[in-house]
This record gives sequence, structure tokens and C-alpha cells, in this order.
Amino acid sequence: MIELDGVAVLRFERSLAASPEQVWAAVTEADATDAWAFRMTLERRPGGTVEFDVDGETSSGDVLAYDEPRVLEYAWGGPGGRWHVCLMIDEEGDGGSLLTFDHLAPDPRDPDFAAGWHWHLDRLEQWLAGERPAQVFSDAHFDELQRLYSLAEG
Repeated sequence: MIELDGVAVLRFERSLAASPEQVWAAVTEADATDAWAFRMTLERRPGGTVEFDVDGETSSGDVLAYDEPRVLEYAWGGPGGRWHVCLMIDEEGDGGSLLTFDHLAPDPRDPDFAAGWHWHLDRLEQWLAGERPAQVFSDAHFDELQRLYSLAEG
């Protein structure tokens, strides 16, 4: 958890063994996002629309920033209110990438959101390594992350 301009933000930083272009494809292409998180389609421009299909339920929102292959920011209506995330991708010296993932809303202090995004980002790493994560909404790893983040909260 960090604060940006007095606002709490849940931030994850991941060094990934993939180029910025590969990471960009993994976070913007529908088949890729479906593999590690949930199916997302978007209009590739600021002001465009973003749509999610999670287990047959559709949500939509707005692309707030789009700077390929560096910045993707979007917000949408979903369970718990309006969701808002920002992904920033920087090249690292070894041909890899640094992904900075910010969750701004809903409440970034909620340990369930931390566990969920941590789990999804672990699955993104699997996808980038050439593996196809199991198509499940939860598993023992997620349950352990929820336990650990809940302990950290208390």
C-alpha cells in the first residue's frame, strides 16, 4: 500500500522475463487476459470502452489512458462499485519488463483485493512463461494469499 497525492493505492511491482511488447499483449489481448484473469476487450484509445466477461456476466467501462506499450488505465462498474486500475510497463536492462500495477478503487485497503490481484499477477507470470493457468476462480494458492493478506491487515 502506498499513498499518491494523499490517496491510498494498492501497488504491485513485478519484474517479468518478457519484453514490454509481450507484457502489453498479455494485458490487452482478449485471449491472453482470459487465460490469466478474465476476458477483456477494449477500444485501443483513451476515451474508448473496455468490457469484461466474468463467468457470463458482462461489465463495461472506460479506457482512461492508452500509451502502447507503456500505460493502460481503465475503470469499470463491477461488484463492489467502480473499479479503477492502472498498469505501467517499463523495459528492464535484461530484456525483461517491470510491471507496476495500481489498484485505485474500490477500497485499496481491502485484503481480498490484494489477494486477488496478487493471484492474478502470479497467473500472468505463468502465462508469460508459456504455461496456461488452470481455468479456476480460486485455488489453494489464492486461499493462502487471502489468509496472509488478512493477517497483515489485522
